[in-house]
Amino acid sequence: MIPIRQPKFTPGARVRVVQFVRVGHRRWKTQFEGVVEKEGVRPVGGIEMGGKASAIRQDTIQLRKPDGEITVVALDDNTEVEVLAPAPAAG
Repeated sequence: MIPIRQPKFTPGARVRVVQFVRVGHRRWKTQFEGVVEKEGVRPVGGIEMGGKASAIRQDTIQLRKPDGEITVVALDDNTEVEVLAPAPAAG
């Protein structure tokens, strides 16, 4: 049976995504805020992985930032996503 992935974030919800980037001994905090447009997955790996690249996927979230810019953030186990405001009720 193929597992069905349940969405974690509601489109229209305002969220803050916090990640840390490590380079050598340094660590930088990155932070994005925006409205959830959609969730998705992307293949991980490259041509050197051959057919395995299509089997390994990474979760992503597409956000619309306050200035209108759209960004796609790759999510991992260390990514913190905080819901700042729930999605507006459909009416």
